[in-house]
Amino acid sequence: MSEKNKKALLEGIDNSSDEQCEDVKRVLLESGHLGDLVVTDKLLLTFRIVNVTNSSAVIKITLKLYNVTIPWCNLGNVTLTGKLLLNFTDGYYYFNGTQIGRPSFFILPYELPGKKTLLFRASLLKKYGFISHDLLVENVTFEDRRKALTFIKTFYPPLIEVKSNQPPLIYSRKGYLSASLITNTIYDLDTGVAIGIWPAPWPELYILGIINGGISNYHSAKMNKKLDFSKEYWPYGFVLYKTNIQFPKEQTGKAPDTPLKYYLLLGLVILTASLLRRWKR
Repeated sequence: MSEKNKKALLEGIDNSSDEQCEDVKRVLLESGHLGDLVVTDKLLLTFRIVNVTNSSAVIKITLKLYNVTIPWCNLGNVTLTGKLLLNFTDGYYYFNGTQIGRPSFFILPYELPGKKTLLFRASLLKKYGFISHDLLVENVTFEDRRKALTFIKTFYPPLIEVKSNQPPLIYSRKGYLSASLITNTIYDLDTGVAIGIWPAPWPELYILGIINGGISNYHSAKMNKKLDFSKEYWPYGFVLYKTNIQFPKEQTGKAPDTPLKYYLLLGLVILTASLLRRWKR
């Protein structure tokens, strides 16, 4: 966890009137880690592309958590931030010179990842006491039957769907925790922007100091009850909320033949979810 994000959590703890927050603060100061963060309101995940050159760009990641609690300690709203370097040559994120994975918020429609392509180098978690295998592409398919609904527009098929493998995530340094990593992302075929990410984008969350999490998007669940799910649906997890990307007129099946830099000059992608539970820091 970066010092900036640790400070954001400490400010939330100091502003809380809950007596149990003193114990939480002591653990954070002594170990630099926290257990579960429970979010009972919306959250916004923002990607901003800055410092674009011919070979790379910096991706600024901001996660705004609304109504956050650590068991028995209410922190209010918390904002976590981080930065990753995106290399245009291979399309991977780098942090301190180490390749850590591929961007979650967009994909090149004309150069889709192959099976076993690295999505997140989960072996990096070993230094925190976690045992896991790398998150890899398991399958790339096209959703050709259903429309995907988001906060800004309806996306028509075909849509790109990238599914990962599901490596175990085991923690046994103090106590025992067994979970798994997995991600499933839907992309627009015309622009490559992510429409929905479930349960979470791991490379970007890693840089914020988050190890694992589970998500329940109540808004999507509520909306899907009113729809013919065989024809249209709201993605679960993070859903596209706002962007400055200029989408083409409603058409499908044609992706622009442009280099990676084109997509990054678009500048801003925001995804939202209505509820997030049990983030492990």
